[in-house]
This record gives sequence, structure tokens and C-alpha cells, in this order.
Amino acid sequence: MKKSLLALATMGAFAGAAQAQSSVTVYGIYDGGYSVSKTDMTTAAGVKTGTQAGGFSGGESASSRIGFRGVEDLGGGLSANFNLELGITAGTGQVGTTPAAAAAATGGVATGANQGSETGVRTSIVGVGSKQFGTLAVGRQLTGMHSILAGDVWGGNNMAGDITYSDVSSTANGAGVTATARINSVTTRSSNMLTYTSPTVMGANLRADYGNTTATSVSQPGIQYAIKGIYAGYKYGPVTAKIGRVEAVSNEALAATAAYAGSKTVVTGGNIMYQDKGLTVQYTNGRNLTETYTVAAGYIQGSAVKANKISASYQIGAVMPFVQYGQGVSEGVRTGANLATDDKAFQIGSEYALSKRSSLYAAYGSHKKSLKSNSTAATEVTDMAVGLRHTF
Repeated sequence: MKKSLLALATMGAFAGAAQAQSSVTVYGIYDGGYSVSKTDMTTAAGVKTGTQAGGFSGGESASSRIGFRGVEDLGGGLSANFNLELGITAGTGQVGTTPAAAAAATGGVATGANQGSETGVRTSIVGVGSKQFGTLAVGRQLTGMHSILAGDVWGGNNMAGDITYSDVSSTANGAGVTATARINSVTTRSSNMLTYTSPTVMGANLRADYGNTTATSVSQPGIQYAIKGIYAGYKYGPVTAKIGRVEAVSNEALAATAAYAGSKTVVTGGNIMYQDKGLTVQYTNGRNLTETYTVAAGYIQGSAVKANKISASYQIGAVMPFVQYGQGVSEGVRTGANLATDDKAFQIGSEYALSKRSSLYAAYGSHKKSLKSNSTAATEVTDMAVGLRHTF
């Protein structure tokens, strides 16, 4: 009897130890508030038009989401992990989905720069980590370029004015009809992607991304989407620097029997940040070059976007004011009717921390595209928002 009790006690101890070695966390962000977005357009002939929309939709400071992540200690410095994350539409609480047509336009089915996908999934990965050799993760996830171009000063917000990150659509009535709006475009996140992240050694680390939705070569018909990127980071005291390059290849002819046509987008970016005693100052540079491909013509330039941004914030107790300003150039398809634009953008705002998890914010942003060939033609998007962001 004593032996049986001892055996049960021993088994219970082992079970408790095994449970202590693994953990699952539920986390998320909900950003609710009021926002107004206004678009003013002036044609080359001087005709002015405009649109305005607003409401209590929220989601201006951050995209709302809910996620689950877990880590299991495998012993010997090894661990297994997973991360599942869904995008939530603030204001309605619905899972944030993207129509199939929009997903296909941004790099194949459910692989583009959308918050979610056709199913609302932002992240879906499983991986293994080693303290000595780094980590591997496979599934749908952000690329390494995302953190570079989103930056660290009010990074990843959804308002106009962040010239290296914001998605400001061009219009048929104003400037920049054929110019790409967002630098990281189809390279924000990708499905079916394998990522390796090295351990940090003497302040430096590397990351590599590779993904392909089919088993054939990216130069052959039938490819829906392929991505590959390489990134490096370095931290020394209060200074952090990041640099990277990512290439995305998509095929508009999704059936192997169709005439092959596709596109290739190459995004390069880098930033350097100084952060100390509540002050953050960051410079960011980004470039997007998109080429289109057909069997008859091969690769020809489609569009190019270049931008530089300087950002700063300062934490004063519970208050954190911030400002961002950037300039750039957008070029459409290089033809006789090329609609290249000079771009200028800025954001200004402030946050007030109610607690470690909840913050009030107010912000204003503007992005203006002026046609190079005609000083009259311009498109300007302005956003104003106030809200409450809760992190859990």
C-alpha cells in the first residue's frame, strides 16, 4: 500500500513538473474610438472634388486582434511554440476578413498586406527554438520588413501620414493614378512561409524568410505567390539599427494552362533609432520597385515608391507626444503618360496612459501627392482620430 501511494505521489510530481514546463497565453488589442477621413482632389484642369467619411469604427492607433500563443520547454535549451491570431474589426467585433479579389491582388490567395485574410487570420505558426541556434517558424506571419517600415514611433498605426507605412490610395481624379501607395505593399505578411531568426550575438542578429504556395519553380506558370527576404539588426547601448530586403513574386495566371503573366515586387528598407530616458528618435528609409512580367516582353518596370521619414516621441510621465514627417516620390508605369508624384506626409498626436494596459490617444495625419508634371493636380488625404486602446 505504501509503495502504491509513493508511486502515485511520484507520478503526480512528474505531471506537475511537465505542466509547469508549458504555457499558453491569451492576448490581444482592442482599439475603439472616433475618426474622420477626408480626401481632397484637384485635377490638372483645376477641378476640385472631395469625399469624407467617419464614425465610431476605431482601429486608428492599432489593428484590433485576439491571439493565442504557447511555449513548451523541451529541455536542453530547446522549446516548441505556436501562435494563432485573428484580426477583429473594431466597432463591430467581427473577424476582419478580406474579399478573395483583394487578397489575390496583393500576392495570391490570402497572402497579401491585409490585416487578416479571407478567413481573418493574421498569424498562424508553429515552430521550434534553440537558445544556441535560433528559432524556426512555419505558417502565416509578418515578414521581417514589417517592423522596419512600421517603425517604433506610434508604429503600425492605420492613419494617413506615416509615409513609409500608411496605405494611402491614389484616385482617378487627382495625382498618382498609377503609383503604388504603400511601400511594403504585398510584403507585410505571407502565408506558407518559413522563417529563421538567429540568436543575438554581441548585439547583432539575422532573420531569413522564404515561402512558396506551390512546389514548382518561381519562373514557371502556376506560381500563385513566392516570397524571400533577408534582414539584419544591431543594438549598441541606446542605438538600434535594422536593414532588410524582401522580394515577392506573384502570378496573375493561377492556372498552369493559362498564358503566363506575373509581377515581382522588391522592397528594401532600413532604420536607425536612438532611445534613452523617455526620448525616441528614429530615421526610416524605404523603397518599393514593382515589375510586371509577360512571356512576350519579359520584366518591365511597373511602379516605384521611395520615402524617407523622421520620427520622434517623448515620454513625460503618463503623457507621450509624438511627431512624424516624411518626403518621397511615387512613379507609375514608365510610359509617356507617367504620373509621377512628389509625396509629403506628417502625423502629430499624443497618448495618455491610464494604466499599463490602457491609453487614450488623439492624432492627426496628412499625406499629399502632387503631380510632378502639373503643379495643380494633387490628392491629399487627412485623418483625425481620438480613441482608447486596451491591450490584454
